[in-house]
Amino acid sequence: MRKFFTRSLVTDLLLVLVLGAGTVLSVLASGRSWSVVLALAVVLLASIFARHRFPVQAMLFALVVFVVQALLPLPYAGVLFAADLALAVLMYSVIVKSGRRSFWVLLLASEVLFAAWAVFHFPGAAAVDGFVLVTAVMAIATAIGETTRHRRLQLANARARALEAEQRRDALARAAVVEERARIAREMHDVVAHAVSTMVLQSEGARLLGTRDPAAVDEALRTIGVTGREAVAELRRILGLLRESETGTRPQPGVGALGELVGKVRAAGLETRLVVDGAHDGIPPGAALTAHRIVQEALTNVVKHAPQGARCTVSVGYGTPGDPHRTIGIEVVNDGGRGPRPHPAGQSGEGYGIRGMRERASMYGGELTAEPLPGGGFQVAALLTLTSSEDR
Repeated sequence: MRKFFTRSLVTDLLLVLVLGAGTVLSVLASGRSWSVVLALAVVLLASIFARHRFPVQAMLFALVVFVVQALLPLPYAGVLFAADLALAVLMYSVIVKSGRRSFWVLLLASEVLFAAWAVFHFPGAAAVDGFVLVTAVMAIATAIGETTRHRRLQLANARARALEAEQRRDALARAAVVEERARIAREMHDVVAHAVSTMVLQSEGARLLGTRDPAAVDEALRTIGVTGREAVAELRRILGLLRESETGTRPQPGVGALGELVGKVRAAGLETRLVVDGAHDGIPPGAALTAHRIVQEALTNVVKHAPQGARCTVSVGYGTPGDPHRTIGIEVVNDGGRGPRPHPAGQSGEGYGIRGMRERASMYGGELTAEPLPGGGFQVAALLTLTSSEDR
């Protein structure tokens, strides 16, 4: 039922009822026979229901009905009724829903018919007055239709621009994810290359020592086993991220470089302190690199978006060495300072940097949250799982 009674249909019904009621009241007040007028009014008002799908055809049909009405003999000659306002309604629909050429052709035809009607039924100045009256009504309908048409065009253009902007934003987000994964692949290349190089060197040393130093051979083989297991774990984490053409070989920082990183941020003017819980002994190189990059990106966001006077605290918990369920906890919090707040888009939305940090944390089965604090400021918290692939 709701689908049948659409907004346009309800509007048309109201128009027909109002114009029909006005026609009936005017006929009753005049004392004329109402049968002929009622028949013409019904036919004329019926064209209103076709104005949405067939505006031009409906307007042509209404003009034909108006010609028939204009040719009626006395006492109906030259008389206008409320139902004739359907012509203005239909002209409005032509402007809004049809082309400009159709509108001008129908407007010219209407004015010619109105002029002929006025000249045929009224003498002298009365003809001019009648023509001006009906022309004024059509002009009002034309102005309203033109305004509506212009507003709808503006809304359509705005929707198109919004859709285009959304598609462009999605494309940039996908490109950012691809770029971030490529950067992770470049960084992890060093970790895997180092592990493989260590295994090669240890195996060559064990081969050269042979039976001359069994203890050294045993130590070399143990180192190869440990390094190999770490390399396999790293390879499994980054298997879907490696690119064919990425060959970066520059050594990357680890958790031991966090002090230097915080010192650089402090030198840049942001009051920052580092709180470390536990020792980073035994942290896999890949996890150390991930922790460093997350802290680096979070501090970059603080420098970019935090207001003047903000203070930042970097907390890193390395867990217990040897714990099979060891984790790294990272928290970067700024208190918001006392200066003017940044634009809402600065930190409340999830930008490319936050997506990249979340991608890094997921490589170690962890999770990352980035959200504003109730009292002001912003918090980035991450948890990295260091459980080996065998324990998982």
